[in-house]
Amino acid sequence: MKYDIVYILKNDYDSEELRYSLRSVCRNFPYRKIWFYGGKPDGIEPDEYVEVIQEGRNNWERVRNTIRLICRNDEITEDFWLFNDDFFIMKKVTDLEPMTQGTLEELAQSLRKSRGRATAYTSQIRRTARTLRERGYDTVDYALHVPMLINRRKALQTLREFGDCPMFRSLYGNHHRIGGTRVKDSKISGLHREPTGKEMILSTSDESFRDGAVGRYIRDKFKRKCKYEAIDGTE
Repeated sequence: MKYDIVYILKNDYDSEELRYSLRSVCRNFPYRKIWFYGGKPDGIEPDEYVEVIQEGRNNWERVRNTIRLICRNDEITEDFWLFNDDFFIMKKVTDLEPMTQGTLEELAQSLRKSRGRATAYTSQIRRTARTLRERGYDTVDYALHVPMLINRRKALQTLREFGDCPMFRSLYGNHHRIGGTRVKDSKISGLHREPTGKEMILSTSDESFRDGAVGRYIRDKFKRKCKYEAIDGTE
């Protein structure tokens, strides 16, 4: 069965990354419909668009509120792929297994070491890990830059169970014990690092997509517009 893909976009969203993400999906990833929730840039028409004025005290709360709306929409397949605008599917796939990158404690330690100090993000990671441990769950880290298959009913259960705790992906994965394979994250943030050509999925920062070697590589791979960029439905 093909599942829907849902992108959560900021209300004022305007980025070239989305165009290339869509091109990569159309070429390499099986799906039923593509949905945008939140914003929609000019010149792109998904299969379905739900305008959402995203409200909340922080990004975690805004995303959580939007996921709740998505999961209450019975027109979306019961299982759906949650995508970010900077996910690029580089090779043809038929399915994706859940992917992890160790534990949340390991992630927080690694970030603190690389940045030389604790940040608001590392504090949120530790809070999520502590909440999971207190409730008897593992603390597997699902915060990778890869698509994640979400079940709408189970996601609503997770949102009820954990209230305002951040890091939805890791809460969901541990709450429902989805397992997964440990992999290296697909995100390339540096300007000079080049892909090997073996990657199934790539992700970028705004800077590395705009100015970096990885951005040039992705743009070269997906030169042809997809149907969502052509208002008349042709490529």
